Amino acid sequence: MGDPIQLKDEGNKHFQAGETDEAIDCYSKAIKVCKDKKVLAVIHRNRSACYLKKENYVNAASDASKAIDVDAADIKALYRRCQALEKLGKLDMAFKDVQRCATLEPKNKTFLETLRRLGAEIQKWTYMYIYTGNYQIQNMFDILLDEEMEKDKREKAANNLIVLSREDAGAERIFQNNGVPLLVNMIETGKPEMILAAVRTLSGMCTGHKARVSTMCSIMAVDNEEIALATCNFFQCVNDSLTGGDAREYGKEEALVLGLKKILKVCGQISELPDQLPMTENTQLIASMCLNKLYDDLKCDPERNNFRDICDDYVKSKIDPNNMDKTIHAINTISGLLQGPFDVGNALVGRQGIMEMMVALCGSEREVDQMVAVEALIHASSKMSRASFIITNGVSLLKDIYKKTKNERIKIRSLVGLCKLGSAGGDDYSLRQFAEGSTEKLAKQCRKWLCNPQIDTKTRKWAIEGLAYLTNDADVKDDFVEDEPALKAMFELAKSKDKTILYSVACTLINCANCYDKKEILPELIQLAKFSKQHVPEQHPKDKKDFIEKRVKRLLKAGVTSALAVMVKADNAILTDQTKEMLARVFLALSEDPRDRGIIVAQGGGKALIPLALEGTDLGKVKASHALAKIAAISNPEIAFPGERVYEVVRPLVSLLHTDRDGLQNFEALKGLTNLAGYSEKLRVKIVKEKALPEIENHMFEENDQIRQAATECMCNLVTCKQVQERYMEDGNDKLKLLVLLSGEDDDNLQIAAAGALAMITASQKKLCTKLTCVTTQWLEIMQRLCLHTNPKIQHRGLVIVYNMLNSEDSELAKKLIESELLEILSVIGKAEDNPKRQEPIDAARTCLVKALELGLIKPFTSPS
Repeated sequence: MGDPIQLKDEGNKHFQAGETDEAIDCYSKAIKVCKDKKVLAVIHRNRSACYLKKENYVNAASDASKAIDVDAADIKALYRRCQALEKLGKLDMAFKDVQRCATLEPKNKTFLETLRRLGAEIQKWTYMYIYTGNYQIQNMFDILLDEEMEKDKREKAANNLIVLSREDAGAERIFQNNGVPLLVNMIETGKPEMILAAVRTLSGMCTGHKARVSTMCSIMAVDNEEIALATCNFFQCVNDSLTGGDAREYGKEEALVLGLKKILKVCGQISELPDQLPMTENTQLIASMCLNKLYDDLKCDPERNNFRDICDDYVKSKIDPNNMDKTIHAINTISGLLQGPFDVGNALVGRQGIMEMMVALCGSEREVDQMVAVEALIHASSKMSRASFIITNGVSLLKDIYKKTKNERIKIRSLVGLCKLGSAGGDDYSLRQFAEGSTEKLAKQCRKWLCNPQIDTKTRKWAIEGLAYLTNDADVKDDFVEDEPALKAMFELAKSKDKTILYSVACTLINCANCYDKKEILPELIQLAKFSKQHVPEQHPKDKKDFIEKRVKRLLKAGVTSALAVMVKADNAILTDQTKEMLARVFLALSEDPRDRGIIVAQGGGKALIPLALEGTDLGKVKASHALAKIAAISNPEIAFPGERVYEVVRPLVSLLHTDRDGLQNFEALKGLTNLAGYSEKLRVKIVKEKALPEIENHMFEENDQIRQAATECMCNLVTCKQVQERYMEDGNDKLKLLVLLSGEDDDNLQIAAAGALAMITASQKKLCTKLTCVTTQWLEIMQRLCLHTNPKIQHRGLVIVYNMLNSEDSELAKKLIESELLEILSVIGKAEDNPKRQEPIDAARTCLVKALELGLIKPFTSPS
């Protein structure tokens, strides 16, 4: 039978020689005759290694287990069983084995890496386990509601519940397993983390399911911003579900009425009154944004009319001459609507008696009445007609409040009311509402409050609100940008937690940089308006180009870019699409001067522009993309858009190539893509994948010389990409012909680009050398002109093309070239003395002659004896 030790040793030799089958045979024979348990364990362990190599994982695990049965601390057997179990998909058992190995040898890197990897795998499979429904819903709730349970286990259960709720099958299982009452229990604990998990789970459950909508509006008022934002998202899911189908299904009408009234209640809260809901700085703005989203998503006039009627009935129900608290709640609700669905709030303000009530409340003896009324007047006077009414009826009251009140919060609000009324004419110099110098005085006081750190953030926010209106006046914005401490104070507030300030900051910056849309008025129309005695808008002298440029420089110096970069990161519930558009406009104005783009990049402007170019209004995305194009055209992509962000820049730039964009946007997008295409092959592939080639080729036919040149330069940088070369190899198109003809144009820069593209593409694809001679009869003349050009750059490119044609393995083409006048041209250039200024074409010509010599097309020159 043989000696087991000898058989084991033979097996070891076979294994080391890579003879796995022979090794298994020896170990199997040794096992049959071995009587010593310890030796038998070693043989089983060794055979386990052989089975692993043979990918026979069942036998490998079995043999390793037999070795472990003898010695539980056999680290080799443990690790081999771990490997086999992993391959068999038994990750939890494999994890336990490697965990034991790591305990025995805690510094072994292999064990630690396997432990980490298996842990991650188990985590992934746990989620898949949840998705397939093999997880007990009740168990999750038990863990969450058990106050003695460990924190990490409760967090894991909460996350699992949220993930599960976002899948249709999972959400249905939660709903069917008494999930809603249990979620209510979680909310009633009053603990923020429990409420947050419950609200997020409800959001997932209600997405697309009308029957699962539950009343949660009051939660939005809790003193926790994350919960408020999560609840806002919940309402969006509710709205999407309710507005997605037949109005007769699932009690839509009742749910919408109930939901609206709850949100309107949040809008009307006044923290100075007793028994109010607790709120953060952003809660009421979030409620306004939620109302706006609900209103925007309604799909027909009857639904919008119903929305307006609900709001109207709610406000009317709160107005009570005998209960001032209820009345100011109604007025504050209107303020919330004016900040959200403005048309709805504006219609309410237009109701008989509402505007008069606001003005009357300004004269109340209670400070809280004055404060609510002044805020309402500020929001209501956005329309010129409203402003005119308040100027006639309320200005004296606002002035009186401003002078007499000792309450700073009311004083600053009355000042902002005066600011807004003073700017009702916009930037029309001829429509100043107040006397000369009044707006400058108001602005000076706003700047004074803004720079006072002793005043609370919410009150200082109103100072920016005032400046947002007053900076319509060019004198005010000129003074403001000269006041660097005030600018920096505004930027610091923009970076604070109170994000309700973002819109006002954006408005102020828009005004200072004059980057709002301004219709160009034809001189003929001005004369006609004057003749018919119509009003003609007048431009302030300080709104001319040189003043605007100076203001932009001041903003950059004060650090506007870093403030904008922080503002862009705000939550979408607060950073509306309109605000994003305004920020994009500011960025575009800042990047106008190429010398300023380095500052923008250094302060994070390049990265901040990417989300603005991808999300928001159509116009906002175009403005942000244009700013990106300006930066991409002259910046090092690695610095301007570090890491993977650079690939996100391509799509916005390609969007500017469409024919519906203006010429400047086309041109600067092409320059940006040219720079990116010259950076890396990966970026060139990305540009091709974004379907930019047809657009670039179209622009190569442009009549505008600059656009045509930019498109050709871009193509020159792209032709090294294999996908681009394949397009030129295809039959039935004029792509190659266009490059040849552009090489023969009179514009030097255009020739450099086109000839450069030809030089690179013919070097990569030899077949194109022959194809080049078929696309136009002028090809030889164009090649000769390139080789004779006075510009050494163009001449060098022409000579490289000629060399590529000689080297193309097309003997007939090479012969044709040498039999033409090109031989004489090459000889003249090649025989010239070395010249640093023209050395590249001289060397290229000599290389061509050497190639012709190698091909036997010319003979070496010999002197007569």
